[in-house]
Amino acid sequence: MWRYAICLIYFGSTVFADKKGINPTYYNVGGVLSSNESIAFFKDTISNLNFKDKYVPRGVTYHDYSILMDPNPIKTALNVCKDLIGHRVYAVVVSHPLTGELSPAAVSYTSGFYHIPVIGISSRDSAFSDKNIHVSFLRTVPPYSHQADVWVDVLKHFNYMKVIVIHSSDTDGRAILGRFQTTSQSIDEDVDRKVVVEQVIEFEPGLDSFTDKLMDVKGAQARVFLMYASKTDAEIIFRDATYLNMTTAGYVWMVTEQALDAANAPEGLLGLRLVNATNEHAHIQDSIYVLASAIRDMNTSEEIVAPPSDCDNSGSIWMTGRLLFDYVRRQRLDNGATGHVAFDDHGDRVHAEYDMVNVRAQGEHVAVGKYFYSKETQKMRLELKESEIIWMGRSPSKPEGFMIPTHLKVLTIEEKPFVYARRVDDESDCTSEEIPCPHYNANRVYCCKGFCMDLLRYLSKAINFTYSLALSPDGQFGNYIIRNLSAPGAKKEWTGLIGELVYERSDMIVAPLTINPERAEFIEFSKPFKYQGITILEKKPSRSSTLVSFLQPFSNTLWILVMVSVHVVALVLYLLDRFSPFGRFKLANIDGTEEDALNLSSAIWFAWGVLLNSGIGEGTPRSFSARVLGMVWAGFAMIIVASYTANLAAFLVLERPKTKLTGINDARLRNTMENLTCATVKGSAVDMYFRRQVELSNMYRTMEANNYDNAEQAIQDVKNGKLMAFIWDSSRLEFEAAQDCELVTAGELFGRSGYGVGLQKGSPWADLVTLAILDFHESGIMESLDNQWILRNNLLNCEENEKTPNTLGLKNMAGVFILVLAGIIGGIVLIVIEVVYKRHQIRKQKRMEIARHAADRWRGAVEKRKTLRAAILPSQRRAKSNGVKEAGTISLSVDRGVRRRDEPRVPRYLPAYTPDVSHLVV
Repeated sequence: MWRYAICLIYFGSTVFADKKGINPTYYNVGGVLSSNESIAFFKDTISNLNFKDKYVPRGVTYHDYSILMDPNPIKTALNVCKDLIGHRVYAVVVSHPLTGELSPAAVSYTSGFYHIPVIGISSRDSAFSDKNIHVSFLRTVPPYSHQADVWVDVLKHFNYMKVIVIHSSDTDGRAILGRFQTTSQSIDEDVDRKVVVEQVIEFEPGLDSFTDKLMDVKGAQARVFLMYASKTDAEIIFRDATYLNMTTAGYVWMVTEQALDAANAPEGLLGLRLVNATNEHAHIQDSIYVLASAIRDMNTSEEIVAPPSDCDNSGSIWMTGRLLFDYVRRQRLDNGATGHVAFDDHGDRVHAEYDMVNVRAQGEHVAVGKYFYSKETQKMRLELKESEIIWMGRSPSKPEGFMIPTHLKVLTIEEKPFVYARRVDDESDCTSEEIPCPHYNANRVYCCKGFCMDLLRYLSKAINFTYSLALSPDGQFGNYIIRNLSAPGAKKEWTGLIGELVYERSDMIVAPLTINPERAEFIEFSKPFKYQGITILEKKPSRSSTLVSFLQPFSNTLWILVMVSVHVVALVLYLLDRFSPFGRFKLANIDGTEEDALNLSSAIWFAWGVLLNSGIGEGTPRSFSARVLGMVWAGFAMIIVASYTANLAAFLVLERPKTKLTGINDARLRNTMENLTCATVKGSAVDMYFRRQVELSNMYRTMEANNYDNAEQAIQDVKNGKLMAFIWDSSRLEFEAAQDCELVTAGELFGRSGYGVGLQKGSPWADLVTLAILDFHESGIMESLDNQWILRNNLLNCEENEKTPNTLGLKNMAGVFILVLAGIIGGIVLIVIEVVYKRHQIRKQKRMEIARHAADRWRGAVEKRKTLRAAILPSQRRAKSNGVKEAGTISLSVDRGVRRRDEPRVPRYLPAYTPDVSHLVV
């Protein structure tokens, strides 16, 4: 009768709840529990809840509806619809069946369809964390994968930084691996203490044998095994591990709750056990109180609508259920029956408490520690009783957790003078100072020697390990790049030497490996074995020797002034001597001396002779005024010649070219408009340095396109003049400058750092290598290696060459010889002109002589004729007057008709014509 009355009151409250603005006063809570005892406790807890004002406001009443879980999930779903959703429950508390595993999922699916919150109290599968499937599922127990959080804290406590993970391939196995990797890489206290998973073994559940997989990891460095497996699979693994002696002293096994129950769990095993894992009553109580707290908070700020009452009605979504899920997820119980109760974003229990269990003889489980929530720090805290732990092999002391391998895979890279590589046909061709170093993953055999190879020998003897040496697989130190950029999920990875170390394909790098922050984040470095910096290599700017090199001591302006001065002085000398009363010109006219007067040609000859310091035999000025000018000119010539000689020696003999650049701050490097090519090696430490420096960003963008794959090519291009500046490690560039005096380093060092030995993160050899290197520094071994490999053929040779005067060659003095040749050719040309001109003059003089001789003959004939006529004319006059013809007349006519052969022809009427030859006389 009372139950009927309550139902009437309930349905009445539901009607009132449907009215807008009025929240219900009665709330039904459903339960799907594993036993009648749990059902009874569920009812009692809700009845007691109604009297707790802390959780239930005045006027609000909670009522329970519970069913017994059926192993058949279909029947369970039908019962939920009929007996729980049909009574408008606001939430469902679900347990785990005694047999079967799918019934809690059926409750979650059915309730979740209507967004009715489901609070699990025993389901720990990771699948329930997927909110795409179990949209309204929460739980007061953590999933199995949360044990990874405890593993991380335990490993930190024991300082185990390298582990091997064994897990099944089901959802929980993969979830615990993912959570462990995420948690272990997000340790805030110390980035250098991140746990490294050396190997992962995934197996299919239902094992028959595990020997092959265990053999694969038996040679690994890590000796700490973390295992997630079911009880039956764990028994197979423990059986095979014991057979392979992998559960003896030195090994550490930590397992989850399921594997801890294996019948053959070895003595010394460490496992986890959830506190209150099987206490169903405590979880029922916490789940009800969390739900009541959520409804209390929701009742004050939200409008609550009654839940659905029929599974057949799926037309609407119960939005209040979504809000209630969020309110439950945000609840906290500081003093719950199972400890501090809280949920994460997936609705999973956080801050759950665990016991650390140590397996003893005869399978006894002894708690040696606990993992609990600290109210002071409001964080989880680990407490262990190390003295009570019995380790594998009944060892009372904590194992190291790793096996230090005595044979190491060592990588190096060719980089003079630290590593010289010589290709051979067989390893037996290597000399005593060389080490065989085959190319990594290739069939090419090399022999290596150098600074780093001797250092490797010293390290091997000092800390007692053997090694196999190989060259870098791609010839690079390593770069952090994104591979397959266009592919989805592309991520960064290391290449070269660093990549081999990061991905644990090698144990050590002995090479000129620069220590920098980018690399130190992923690998371990020893203390530097050599300190260095970054510098710039360039070719010395040789002065170009042209044909007019001998003119370089004076500028063009000065040469023009000298040339003009010679001729001006010569002109003034001529004028002074010409108009001086004591000059040669005046004296020659007055006293009739035989000395030639100083003409302009002689004055020019005198001026050039004084300037060129040649002997002056003739044509010197005689007047005092001209001689004063001559002495001043001689002084001028002495100064000019001395200055020219000194400068010529500086230009051609003693001059040493300086560097083109002043250092990294040179404006030509910073100015991208300058036609100056500079480069470094791709992905190297220098390349990373430029990427880090904001002030060098413009310069880096310019040089990035010119970067080389290795230093050898860049240095060769500097020698050939193809590259103007190569930026690289100072040790290498100073060595190259010492080997080739045509190369020089420019400016001061910048980006100072050091070379270190590279090792894997958490390598047990890191401290040993560092201590050995420090000892080498103190004992002088490093100094001797410097002297042997880096400082031999050092800068003394180049310095001596700098101090020694250059030997002049034809290239330097070719212009002088060409000048002499030009003088010779000029002389020959002038003499040809003189000869041609002289012959022309001779021919002209001969014609003049002939004409003069002919004129003289004519003149003689005329004179003779005149004389003859003068003698004949008187006689003719007398004969004419007497009428007698004289004999002379006949004789004259005979003379006219007869001419001697050697006489010139005379015109017949000679008296009437007289040739004018006066113009032929010079």
